[in-house]
Amino acid sequence: MPRLLLFDIDGTLIDSHGSGGAAILDAAEEHFGIQREQLPPLQLAGATDPAIAMDIFELVKRQHTRDDVFAFLDRYLIHLQRRLHAFDFSGFTLPGVVELLEVLRTHTDAHLGLLTGNVRRGAEIKLTRHGVLHHFIDGGFGCDHHDRDQLGPVALKRMQDATGMSFDIADVIVIGDTPKDIRCAAAFGAKCLAVATGQYSSAELNALKPWRCVESFADVPAIVELLLRE
Repeated sequence: MPRLLLFDIDGTLIDSHGSGGAAILDAAEEHFGIQREQLPPLQLAGATDPAIAMDIFELVKRQHTRDDVFAFLDRYLIHLQRRLHAFDFSGFTLPGVVELLEVLRTHTDAHLGLLTGNVRRGAEIKLTRHGVLHHFIDGGFGCDHHDRDQLGPVALKRMQDATGMSFDIADVIVIGDTPKDIRCAAAFGAKCLAVATGQYSSAELNALKPWRCVESFADVPAIVELLLRE
C-alpha cells in the first residue's frame, strides 16, 4: 500500500543552529522598534510561524490583522535568508536525514511531503539551504493556518492532488520532534513517528503515546523498514 510520509522540518530534518529564532527577533526589532531583550523567551518548538508572530504582537500590545501578521513574516523571511547564507552559518542536516530521504525516494510506495509550522517560503528557504527541498512534493504549511492541528487535512489533500492517489489514513505517517507533531497527527487520525532529535527526549515524547518513537534517523535501514513495512 502507498505510504504518505509527512515530515516536519526544524528539529526533525535540520538544525539551523538558532537562525530561525534569531531571524524572528531581527524582524521584531525592525518591525516594532524594540530591543530583542525586551521580549521573553518565545515558544518556538512546533509552533507555526503565524502563531509565533501573533504571540509577539500580543507581547508588545499591538492589535493585528492577518495582513499585519504576514507583513511581519515577510520581514522575518528576509532576515532568515540572510542568516542562512551568512559566512558563519553553522546549521546542518540531522544524522541520517539525507540518506533516508534518498532511499525513500527510490521506493514507489513512499510519497514524501511536508507538514510544518513554517510558512511555505520559509520552508523553501531552509530546505534549499540544506539541499533537501527537491525530495518533497508538497504539503501543509504555517501559512495555511496558524493552528498546527488544522494542517493535516491540508497536507493530505494537497498530496492526493499532487500524486493523483488516495491515501488510506492508516497509511499516513507524520514525522516530527515535538508534542505538537504528535497532537497534529492525532487531530486528523494519522500515525506519528516521533524523533528525539529536537529539544524533547524520547521519554517526553513517548509519554504522549505516538505510534512509534526513535532517537534519531541514524539507522536508515531500520527507519525505512519502520516507515514502509510496519
